[in-house]
Amino acid sequence: MIGEDEGQPRSARRKAGRLRLRLPAQIITPKGTERVVLCDLSEDGAKVFARSDLPRGRDVVLRWGKDEAFGSVVWERAGFHGLQFEEPLARAVLVAARAMQDTVGLNRDDLSHWMADKGWSFGKAL
Repeated sequence: MIGEDEGQPRSARRKAGRLRLRLPAQIITPKGTERVVLCDLSEDGAKVFARSDLPRGRDVVLRWGKDEAFGSVVWERAGFHGLQFEEPLARAVLVAARAMQDTVGLNRDDLSHWMADKGWSFGKAL
């Protein structure tokens, strides 16, 4: 489970290692779709940056590239949101995400332009 429990040792908070990423992604809910930045990914969950608030407990689909995962929001802090997946991701999905980072990952300039884009959020409000 992804959590922000600073008082617990890392092994008690999280059992899987994380890939550090800057990938364009989407959060999909019944209310709409929003572009987000996928900041890190593990077999059990992810951290994303979103412009809008995603309430804790909200069920979401995270989509990046050709992959997606169903899960729920388990924490939020300063625009960052932790997601816990319903089912663990396969190792091949993690490898593909790492390769995707090398080809379409957002650098600082890309990230600034992408976030400043007026079309950053689309669909209905989450």
